[in-house]
Amino acid sequence: MSIEFIFASLLLALLPGPDILFVLAQSISRGFKAAFSVSLGLVSGLFVHTAAVALGVAALVAASPVLLKILQYGGVAYLVWLGISAVRASGEKALRTAAGPGVGKLSFFQFYRRGVIMNLLNPKVIIFFLSFFPGFIPENTDYPGVFVFLLGTVFAGVTLCVFSSVSFAGGWLNKKWDIARFSNSRAFGWITAVIFWSIGAWIAWP
Repeated sequence: MSIEFIFASLLLALLPGPDILFVLAQSISRGFKAAFSVSLGLVSGLFVHTAAVALGVAALVAASPVLLKILQYGGVAYLVWLGISAVRASGEKALRTAAGPGVGKLSFFQFYRRGVIMNLLNPKVIIFFLSFFPGFIPENTDYPGVFVFLLGTVFAGVTLCVFSSVSFAGGWLNKKWDIARFSNSRAFGWITAVIFWSIGAWIAWP
């Protein structure tokens, strides 16, 4: 594995994009554990995209404008739903408080599932992998699919390191300023919704 690929993967993972912004938003509002579970979900999605590229499925999807649009609008719809859910949940603070501490909170798996779904419904990841990976596959290799899996694994590992660092930094901010105590307020719900909707607009942008 070339140092160039690792360095390029690191730079790409650090670029402001929907995934890293999603992780940052979750870490600041929900803490490290929530953001890390989202990160694991996003990275799990990368393995699915890698397998699709290696098996040629991604090329078929990329060649079909209809399938790409289905994925694109599916992802946007999911983020719109998350935003609406954030607003609705913020208005139920009194009910959760009356029910007792911890009621209404999402589990580690639920945050993980959010990350997986968000990544899989982002067609730009497919296009990116199809354009990025071939440049690092040896021309004379008899096993290009194996190299794709190797590249995808390294890229996912680098991405997880970056997202984990972002999760830790955001979690530290959450703990330092006790941001979590505002997470059930109506204003915080709307802020979270705007973040989700902005990410959805990012995915929908051509």
